[in-house]
Amino acid sequence: MVGVNFFGNFDLASLSIWLFWGFFALLVYYLQTENMREGYPLETEDGKPAANQGPFAVPAPKTFDLPHDRGQVTVPSAANEAAHRRTDLALARTAGSDGFPFAPTGNPMLDGVGPASWVPRADVPELDGHGKAKLMPMAMVAEFVVSAGRDPRGLPVQARDGQMVGKISEMWIDVPEQLVRYLEIELTSGGHRLVPMTMAVIRSDRVRIEALNADMFAAIPGIKTPGEVTKLEEEKISAYVASGLLYATGPVRNTAQVPAGAMIN
Repeated sequence: MVGVNFFGNFDLASLSIWLFWGFFALLVYYLQTENMREGYPLETEDGKPAANQGPFAVPAPKTFDLPHDRGQVTVPSAANEAAHRRTDLALARTAGSDGFPFAPTGNPMLDGVGPASWVPRADVPELDGHGKAKLMPMAMVAEFVVSAGRDPRGLPVQARDGQMVGKISEMWIDVPEQLVRYLEIELTSGGHRLVPMTMAVIRSDRVRIEALNADMFAAIPGIKTPGEVTKLEEEKISAYVASGLLYATGPVRNTAQVPAGAMIN
């Protein structure tokens, strides 16, 4: 047809479909390489460089400005990978080849392995869009009240083994999301610890923490600044408490001997 065919049977429809496939291939390549800015180059389970790095090359470093004057981060970069890598894992191979689980060699709840694994996030509070801390004790947020359900403050805390370990002294609020993230426990043995709200069952006369036995509460990772919890502290607290669902009745029974150290009392 005059004015439609370029040459032979190659027409505008053929050009359009080939341009689409070319664009789609470039898009896949771009998205895949951008996805490789963290976690690459690949490593084996022992931390050595992996022999197979995949079909795509690691992208060139790109620097991003973090919000609220929290500096910059360059990815991929050796410094960024080192900041998010734990090298103190108390684990041992259970088989000679890859793909098999590693076994804890110490107390997994305190070593942060297995169900108690945590990621070395930044040791600063998470901020909202206005640069204010997202998580705050309810006493510091005057506009928040308990409008429905049972206010747990003042209720005794019961552990998995039935023993009472303290009482709820405060609720920590996710201000932008308008919900309770943590319950603060004033321990009978002294000190305060945070427990994720999702791990607590609030009853009319008590708050039950099914994940931990009584002697495990003192070793819950603490916070270094009153009224403020950092992203790293959140990781450690949530990982420790959640791992009790596996370890509370298992072989891990020496958490009570761990010194409080920097925990808030």
